[in-house]
Amino acid sequence: MSNLKLVPELYCADIEVTKKFYVEVFGFKIKYERVEDQFAYFTLDGVDIMAEGINGMGRRWLTDKMEKPFGRGVNFQWDVNEIDALYARVKAAVPDSIYLEMETKEYQCADEVAVQKQFIVQDPDGYLFRFCCDN
Repeated sequence: MSNLKLVPELYCADIEVTKKFYVEVFGFKIKYERVEDQFAYFTLDGVDIMAEGINGMGRRWLTDKMEKPFGRGVNFQWDVNEIDALYARVKAAVPDSIYLEMETKEYQCADEVAVQKQFIVQDPDGYLFRFCCDN
């Protein structure tokens, strides 16, 4: 049985900047990379993300000209176990990347109210990542 999942692939302006940010700030590990394509596959606690340098040698699936900030209109949400530690690490390393400060928010979900702690970070290319945990 295969383990089906969604793995977004994000274009980036500089793969080295992206790798440093995702590894040192978010805590991802590099599962593998293709240097000639400026491509890296990151993994962390079951979350996988691919990144590819816009000037790499790989195939391109672009529907329009890429202009920063990339990812306009989308944010990627993922649940984390140690949200306070991650928030402290982001705030210490790259405080200007915090798009939404830590908050506790209630959301109506059918007949229940979900309460989660969350914050949003904007990566060097402008993609938004919303980290959350149940509160």
